[in-house]
Amino acid sequence: MATKKIQKYRLRRLPHGLEAETFSIKEAAAIADLPGKTVRNEIYIDLFRVDLDDKSHVTISARGVIYLRLFRLLPVYLGPKDRNALSRMLAEGWPGAEGWVRKGDLMSKGMVTLDVGAAEREAIERMRVFVRGRQRIESDTGGPAGEMLFKDTAIRVRIVGALLARGADPVRTRQAFPPLEADDIAFAAMFARLNKGPGSASTGRARAAREFRYRPVGER
Repeated sequence: MATKKIQKYRLRRLPHGLEAETFSIKEAAAIADLPGKTVRNEIYIDLFRVDLDDKSHVTISARGVIYLRLFRLLPVYLGPKDRNALSRMLAEGWPGAEGWVRKGDLMSKGMVTLDVGAAEREAIERMRVFVRGRQRIESDTGGPAGEMLFKDTAIRVRIVGALLARGADPVRTRQAFPPLEADDIAFAAMFARLNKGPGSASTGRARAAREFRYRPVGER
C-alpha cells in the first residue's frame, strides 16, 4: 500500500531582505508589541525556535517575530501545545499539527479560525520599519550618553517616542517634526518600548513632553 506523502505548505519568501534578519529579545518584543517578559516565557517553555549569536545572545528570526505577532493578536487563549504547533507551522511550513490545518492565510482548529495572513503582513511591515529605523539613527556625540538622533537632524528619537508613548497622535507628531517621515514616527514608537529604563523613554516622558511644549514654535 502506497504511503501518502505529506506536502508542506509552501512558505512565501519574506520581502525586504527579512529572511536574513535577526532580532534580540527586546527588539522582537517591541516589534510584536509584547512585554519582554512574555517573549522570554515563550522561549523558556520552548514554544518557538531561537538561535545564539557569536556572543551567545539569543536571536529571533523574522519568522519567530511573525509568530510573536500572531500570539499578540490571538482572539482566544491557546495552551502551550497549540502555540507550539502554530509556531512550527509558521516557521517550517507544516501543513498541520495538534489538529490545526492551514489553508492559504487561515489556520483553523474546531471552532477557532486565525487569520495568519493578517498577522504576517503586520509583522513584516513592522519589521521593515524597524530595520529601516535602525539605519536612520546615530549617536548624539554632543549630548547625553546613549542619546540617539535621527540622521541629518537634531531630533532625538527618545523625544518623539516619549510623546507617542503618552498618547500623541502620530499624524500631528509628524507635523511637529517636518524632517521626519511616517516610517520614522512608527519606528520612534517601537524605540520607546525598546529603551525603557533610566534615562529612557519610560522615565523621560514627562520631561520630553515639557521640552516639546515649551520649545519655540520655530524650533519644533
